[in-house]
Amino acid sequence: MNIQARKVLVCITAQSNSKRLIQYGYDVAKSLNGELHVLHVVKGNNIFISDDSSRLLQNLFEYGSARNAVVHALCGDNVTETINKFVKSYKITDLVLGVLNDALPVKSENVYEKLKWKMPYVEIHLLERE
Repeated sequence: MNIQARKVLVCITAQSNSKRLIQYGYDVAKSLNGELHVLHVVKGNNIFISDDSSRLLQNLFEYGSARNAVVHALCGDNVTETINKFVKSYKITDLVLGVLNDALPVKSENVYEKLKWKMPYVEIHLLERE
């Protein structure tokens, strides 16, 4: 019998709310006896950020690492497609996303719907903002 190991991916941004996403992903991975991955995608072609965001991301990466997560940082012009390629490459089974701030030009529903359409085989966990 071929049973696929569960792999949980938490997509984060440089926001303190991402700690909650990482913790949720950790809890899901633990309940599934699965592997945890944390991914930050920077739009463009350079993963290095020169402002306070880099400090916050470092803290989030350390927070994830303390929960046995494999931490990844990628860059790409199309964030949704970059996530999709990562999911396929690492055979991710569960994806944790946070609802974006309504003031942002890209709404969470758009990202969620695009990913859901591209990855019907992945269970998506969408967390509301606190």
